[in-house]
Amino acid sequence: MRRLAGWAAALVVAATAVTASGASTTWTHGYDVSWPQCHGAAAHHLPTGSPRFVILGLTHGAGHTANPCLSSQLAWARQRGSAVGAYLVPSYPTARQRQAAATGAYGTCTTLRCRLHNDGAAQAADAVGVMTRVGLPVPMVWVDVEFRSNPAWSGKHARNRSVLEGVLRGLNDAGIRYGVYTTSYMWAHIAGSWRLDVPNWLPSGNGSSATAKSRCRTTGTGGRTWLAQYTREWDENLTCPVMDAAAGSPGPLWRYRNTALQLGSSGAAVTALQHRLRLGETGQYDAPTALAVVRFQRSAGLPMTGTIDGDDWRALGAFRRVGGHPFLLSRMTTR
Repeated sequence: MRRLAGWAAALVVAATAVTASGASTTWTHGYDVSWPQCHGAAAHHLPTGSPRFVILGLTHGAGHTANPCLSSQLAWARQRGSAVGAYLVPSYPTARQRQAAATGAYGTCTTLRCRLHNDGAAQAADAVGVMTRVGLPVPMVWVDVEFRSNPAWSGKHARNRSVLEGVLRGLNDAGIRYGVYTTSYMWAHIAGSWRLDVPNWLPSGNGSSATAKSRCRTTGTGGRTWLAQYTREWDENLTCPVMDAAAGSPGPLWRYRNTALQLGSSGAAVTALQHRLRLGETGQYDAPTALAVVRFQRSAGLPMTGTIDGDDWRALGAFRRVGGHPFLLSRMTTR
């Protein structure tokens, strides 16, 4: 049983390492960069140093446009070793764009709602095309939903929602996860009462990092807030605690890891074993249970004793932790 003690010690070390990783990533700092840092086709007035992450704008302030400085900004981020994310700015389609959306991802349209869906999906496809051309294979794109003047959002929530639904479908069809940049005020005025349980990125509206941190406890669309933004010379961002690495919890067999079982044993440990082996859960270690244990031991390369000790519990998964996640920055950025 010395091996059992070794595995238990390793588990404690692993859990401590994950917890330490989580603490070190709280409030990780980065920037978002787009048209204000663009001059012609060249990146302009960029932050100094090596940001941990940078989120780059794919569009140039509206749907169906491309950030002309994206290649230059991406080169700058990569030269500094920053993880790179992306966002797009959707917009309500113009009359000409609605006319052009007669066919698309939602089929051939006979209704305005269908055209709005098609245009939204096309806006997403355009942004994905921009990412492909510059070589930016991000796993997630933020959808920037905020007030606009040209073109302005419709005064009808249902119409705006149709556009946004199309954008999200377009990203989903491309295999790209998404979150939403907005505020609860802007979201309500643009999308009405629609609740969308996706990651949120919320601006604080001022240059206070403390105010930005407080946004992590709020939501704009109904989803959990991953990022908070504050603006000084540049748009700066902090990862919220929900993005920190989180250790899992002991699996359902953990409590029985030191419990020896044999013919005649009974109780909760036997029931848990039978559940794991997909047997009838009688709570009695009988001959059918022992036979199933022998079969499992054979498949796992263990001594076929028909009894259970620490090594058998380990092979059954008693020492695995379940749930938890790594630092989520990798879920929205690429190198």
